[in-house]
Amino acid sequence: MIRFVHLERRFEKELETLRKRGEIALGVARKAEEVIANLTERESPDLKKAWKLTGWGEKRVDGCIKYDLGDGFRMICFRRGETLFVSYIGTHDECHNWLDHFSGRHNWVAEENGTTIPVLSAGPLEWPEPAPPNEDFDDDFLLDQIEDKTLRKIFSGLVKNAKQIDQSI
Repeated sequence: MIRFVHLERRFEKELETLRKRGEIALGVARKAEEVIANLTERESPDLKKAWKLTGWGEKRVDGCIKYDLGDGFRMICFRRGETLFVSYIGTHDECHNWLDHFSGRHNWVAEENGTTIPVLSAGPLEWPEPAPPNEDFDDDFLLDQIEDKTLRKIFSGLVKNAKQIDQSI
């Protein structure tokens, strides 16, 4: 069951570009939005029934689904667990080249970029009960266990900005 539809940033940029390309491309952008609405706003979204799939499917990347938006345009999606990643939209040739570029790669989709939309019919999320506060817990102990190198990697944007600020002062 799909619980989330994630619109990747590159998809959102291409969709915006399509809206500016002209009348046919604007119609394709609206169809893509309708597919997304079919997946997120209807009960029991079926990936194969949300919109017309391309005739031949896609074998280059595992979990790939290609929707035929008409006028030679396609929308490429990937299913990873309970999330459907909407990754790319373009002409048949653009999608072919894009898939060739990503074929054979694994785990390249990232939830950090883009917009995640919950599927309405998936029901409420079951959040675990929060653990009661532990008075004996020592945050400093955890910080001592993490190497400075790891923290710099995790917070690289903060480190870069701090260096720029220091240099400007």
